[in-house]
Amino acid sequence: MKSILLLFAILLVGYGPLHAQLRESVTWTRLNCQGINLPVIGRLQTVGPDGTGNSYWSIGCETLDRDYSDFSKYKSYLKELGVGYARIQSGWAKTEKEKGKYDFRWLDVIVDGLLEEGIRPWICLCYGNPLYATEADLNARIFTDRSTMEAWTKYVRATVRHYKGKVTMYEVWNEPDGGNGIKNPEHYGDLFAETGKAIRKEDGNVLIAGFGICSPARTDYLKKAMDRIKERNAVQYMDKVTFHAYWANPDDVTPSILNMQKLLKGYSPHIGLLQGESGCPSQLEYGHALKNKEWSEYQQVKWDLRRMINDFSLGIPSSIFTFVDLNYGWMLQSFGMIRMNLKNEPIYKRPSFYGVQNMVSVLTTETQPDNKIEAECPNGKTVSCVGLQRKGRTIGYMLWFSDDVPTANLDRQKVTVIIKGANLHNIAYVDMVTGKVHDMSSLVVGRFPDNTMKLTNIPLWDAPILIIERDAIKFR
Repeated sequence: MKSILLLFAILLVGYGPLHAQLRESVTWTRLNCQGINLPVIGRLQTVGPDGTGNSYWSIGCETLDRDYSDFSKYKSYLKELGVGYARIQSGWAKTEKEKGKYDFRWLDVIVDGLLEEGIRPWICLCYGNPLYATEADLNARIFTDRSTMEAWTKYVRATVRHYKGKVTMYEVWNEPDGGNGIKNPEHYGDLFAETGKAIRKEDGNVLIAGFGICSPARTDYLKKAMDRIKERNAVQYMDKVTFHAYWANPDDVTPSILNMQKLLKGYSPHIGLLQGESGCPSQLEYGHALKNKEWSEYQQVKWDLRRMINDFSLGIPSSIFTFVDLNYGWMLQSFGMIRMNLKNEPIYKRPSFYGVQNMVSVLTTETQPDNKIEAECPNGKTVSCVGLQRKGRTIGYMLWFSDDVPTANLDRQKVTVIIKGANLHNIAYVDMVTGKVHDMSSLVVGRFPDNTMKLTNIPLWDAPILIIERDAIKFR
């Protein structure tokens, strides 16, 4: 009997902590039962992070500074996604409860916990501290008085010093253009100048990101704030500009992103863009982004995957909001890939969990967007196409209907698509939501000398599907 118990103990140690038993997801089961009339030959093989940060992808672990979720309840699920990074928020008011004394123990649990899972944390330095000013509340309002700014920069320096070598990037503030903040872009310019200088004094190598701007369409706000930053000789501190992209149709934001890129190049050719927070509710919400629209878990996974492939096509690293539902007290927000209850306990994994996991496994840093690939659909549908390339070789492309907001409809339409710029051969069809890999030999595939393919009766819908050379993916 003792030997059996010893063996069981060894197995537990070898496999690490066991997950709590989650409920079955009805929506995930239904998606998996929805056939597309092509033989299934396997499923994508997903991978975990390797700790190097060699990844395009980040996951949102926000609001832990305000205890809207419990990191210990979901930490063990993070590694399954395969993302390289996680965004967290610093919590000045939670760390400095007595003037001049900083207690980072609560944040150490999160930073070290992420590193244990092979995920590299980046920290959004944001929100005020009522110790110093009544206006310095726990929202995005920026303080302007000198005494609070001095206390803030001391806190920033203490944070950067404490986490030197552990944190990949610091982001300065969250949605400064929200609410009345849009009227005072110079306030953000001053805040970034002071904060960027403080960060750089403590760590010469860590990346610094600016803004966390609500909307890429707000280029007027961005320009005025950047002018102030330039006036303060602080553009030198800015490596990235982060933006949040909450459009009902996730494809519609691309023109605004391109305008942002063009504007920023006028200040420095070295500033890159990073999509720092973007996601979709899984039900009708009455607060926060994308509110007052009838969302579902089916629409959420489609939306998240379309946001990811759009960011990938632009060469922009991307962070998905959010890993779990957040309990704001007055509402339980439903953006999470894991559904939570009011005790901050996980209930089940939503389809978006698996869909993001599949995208991360295919869109690794070994893969680059091949934007010379074009798709035409004679059926009159708007089909978007993003090509995938590795080592200069086109290996596949993702296709989806992009002309409207993602729907809850699970039916695929069989259409003819003409692909220009790619002539693939031993190909498979991959449903990026479920990860199912299908044989395509029953479809009519026409290949022409001008590097054009014609796919007939290809099942498409308003979420990305992948056509790819079989030797370019791992499946089981």
